[in-house]
Amino acid sequence: MVGSPEQIRCRYIARHVVSEYARDKVAKALYEAVTEGLEFGPRDVPLSADREWIRGAIAVPLQDATDAALEVLSWSVSRTLERAPSGLLERFEQSHHFEQLSLD
Repeated sequence: MVGSPEQIRCRYIARHVVSEYARDKVAKALYEAVTEGLEFGPRDVPLSADREWIRGAIAVPLQDATDAALEVLSWSVSRTLERAPSGLLERFEQSHHFEQLSLD
């Protein structure tokens, strides 16, 4: 996927959204949504093996949904940043560059 230098910069900056911290937060939120929707306990599903199977079976859909959500979020942020006021992206990049150098 090629684009203008500005679009490439926006995609680069938007990738900051897809951190391990963000992945963990999104996965937890999706897990809560699924467990609320599939509410079950020992009374609903008496066999612990069945409950464990359900928990294991939702792991792959949760991972897929997390990946998709972060990909869409990153793309959307990138598109939004393309409309940033003049100089904003440069200041953002510079602040993160200094952060990486521990020069806050």
